Amino acid sequence: MRLSPFDSWAWAAFDAQAMSHLLRGRYQEACLAAYNSVQANPAHSITYVQLTAALAKLGRLDEARAAAARVLELQPGFRYSRQFAEVNCAPALAEVLGSALREAGLPG
Repeated sequence: MRLSPFDSWAWAAFDAQAMSHLLRGRYQEACLAAYNSVQANPAHSITYVQLTAALAKLGRLDEARAAAARVLELQPGFRYSRQFAEVNCAPALAEVLGSALREAGLPG
């Protein structure tokens, strides 16, 4: 997919890619999509959630913890269980994300 660097909503497409890659177990691809999303919109906390999960799944825990810290800077009251409930997260995706976010130190 080609996205214009001038498209103010490019981050949304990268977020969708990151989520789908996470669900399919393609953690390197999820990480790349999440990095692209962060660059397109560095103020979106959920993008950092995806980056945190992808990095944790790749075993890059120091980087995952740094991304998790950014989640909490952007959304101090963040709890992944609340986030999952608010968006009616599919159970399979919640399991993939939850285990990785827990490992990176985000509050459940």
